[in-house]
Amino acid sequence: MQPSLRKTLVDSHVAAVAIAILIFAFVSQAAFALWGPADRVLLFLIVAGSIRDNPGLAPAPDYLTRQMLLTILTNLLSALMNLAAAWLLSRWVYGTGPLRSLGNYRGKLSRKTNA
Repeated sequence: MQPSLRKTLVDSHVAAVAIAILIFAFVSQAAFALWGPADRVLLFLIVAGSIRDNPGLAPAPDYLTRQMLLTILTNLLSALMNLAAAWLLSRWVYGTGPLRSLGNYRGKLSRKTNA
């Protein structure tokens, strides 16, 4: 009798590598999504500090601002989908969350001997 797909994934490295890649993709997409607003806030603070006065309110959103917001939304949605995929795969294969399953898997690898 052949083992189930879940048992095969537990015995191989495939599930742990897939979870690690999905977590890395989540972190990179979230960082990329938050870079645009952080850049604007930093620029605002630099301008406010350089003129030592209230730089005023930002003008109405133009085309580039709308494009930046659309890009941010797309990247955040992609990051959340990566996190959800990592969580679902981890819960299905290991029965725990992604970080805990990777931590347990790390312990499993350190106990393994190839001698």
